[in-house]
Amino acid sequence: MDQQWIFGIDGGGTSTRLRVESLERKLLHQAEGPSLNPRSVGWNGSRKTLEGLFSAMYGTTGLDADNCVAGFAGVAGIDRSEDTGTMRSIIRDAADLGPDTNVEVRNDSIPALAGAFGELRGILLIAGTGSIAVGADGAGRIIRSGGWGHILGDEGSAYWVGLRALNAATRFHDRRSPQTDLLGRALAYFGEKEPFSLIPAVYEPFDKARVAAFARIVAEERDRGDEVAEQIFKDAAEELALLAISIATRLGEAQSGGRIAFTGGFLANNERLWHDTEARILSVLPRHRIVPPQADAANGACLLALAAAGQRTRG
Repeated sequence: MDQQWIFGIDGGGTSTRLRVESLERKLLHQAEGPSLNPRSVGWNGSRKTLEGLFSAMYGTTGLDADNCVAGFAGVAGIDRSEDTGTMRSIIRDAADLGPDTNVEVRNDSIPALAGAFGELRGILLIAGTGSIAVGADGAGRIIRSGGWGHILGDEGSAYWVGLRALNAATRFHDRRSPQTDLLGRALAYFGEKEPFSLIPAVYEPFDKARVAAFARIVAEERDRGDEVAEQIFKDAAEELALLAISIATRLGEAQSGGRIAFTGGFLANNERLWHDTEARILSVLPRHRIVPPQADAANGACLLALAAAGQRTRG
């Protein structure tokens, strides 16, 4: 097919979305595949994900790789220049792109920010399996807070809540913390009958997504009045609020105000957490407004790809 096109990739921690558009931003193709995060699936896993997505896209659309003008990929776990270079090469190979195609790779929070506001300006708080906040002032300055991964950070995320709850369950078994029904719920969730069976159930093999999914059970216990679960969610709201507040402070907008949007499945699917986080943010940043995101990260990636295509054309 003799049509110029661009692509955007939203490579989150648990899944990857490919969106293909014309230069007029007409949707030509979209699909979802496994994680692209090299910290989770390795570089070979990243390559397999991309090869599968692009192969299916070419087969479905009939588009020609030579007509790809630009692409933008936001990938979880990507921050260092050597990592962006490696991912860029993998994308070029997987999509069979020539040297003239402009391909940009950044952390997945960047296209999410662009999608949320239609431009790189504002503050976006993301809480899904992991957590991160990113903000930009419209003058080219972009600041991140969080996004350190499940060992170094991810405070307030579904994984963090799930892990805190499992920790509370084992501490209650040892009588080192207050009574909670989370122990019984954890045993049922992992299909075990006695507490020490949680050790192999969690560690062999370790599955971050499975721990994160336990947060749904924690929310159920919170709603049923479990005080330990309630405190975990209060702490989560505080941690998420701190991510956004730190961005506003570092951008110099704590007093002047601005826009903040929330996204990520954990926040979007947990109304009480959403409202508690919003209340904590506005108590510190009363001049800011919480606004709904305009579009998702895959849309934002295409927006940034189109900007790159325009730069190439002008050059």
